[in-house]
Amino acid sequence: MPVEVAWFGFLNVYLVFGERVVVVDAGYPQSTGRVLEALEREAVRPADVSLILLTHGHLDHLGGARQLREALDAPIALHRLDVEIARTGKDRPLIPTDLAGRLFLPFMPRTIEPLEPDIVHDGELDLAQFGIAGRTIHTPGHTPGSISVVLEDATLGGDTVAGGFLRRHSPRLPYFADDRDALRQSQARLVKEARGTIHVGHRGPLTRAAIARRFGLQMP
Repeated sequence: MPVEVAWFGFLNVYLVFGERVVVVDAGYPQSTGRVLEALEREAVRPADVSLILLTHGHLDHLGGARQLREALDAPIALHRLDVEIARTGKDRPLIPTDLAGRLFLPFMPRTIEPLEPDIVHDGELDLAQFGIAGRTIHTPGHTPGSISVVLEDATLGGDTVAGGFLRRHSPRLPYFADDRDALRQSQARLVKEARGTIHVGHRGPLTRAAIARRFGLQMP
């Protein structure tokens, strides 16, 4: 279930339902209220939430994690290669992929209150231990520690790919990327291993076929 924490899906948090509930990403600190409201609408109690799973360490995805942990008493999981961002509270240098990224760059918050993740992992997590039928896969490139979440009938791609600024279901590069070569390899892995619709951090959702066409990738 998507929770739009910015207008028109420009920033999304996701609720994943199973035997328990996993919150994927946390938005900015000011996003916490919208996430908690969405949980309340779905009659989800704090004790029902087993995990706050961050797809990567950029502040628009981990900024609200501290507040969510305090409200839900659920652990935060983050890939070890992005942990330094959380521990220092300082974002990595943002490398724009195009003009839109360069235009957004001056307006991006760059610091938060530092936090220590409860679970530091290498990108390949079995989510059964948190009551969800699914797993994470390491999809670096946007950041070194970026992951995607593969469920039985849907996939959460984080910022491995984004939806279009004007056409939300049209794939585009994320606005920033640390390593473009690694990002392309991760997009290929996402197309290969994804299940169902691909939900992303910004705009979307997207289809595997649309992503493959946009980036010249082979469908499995």
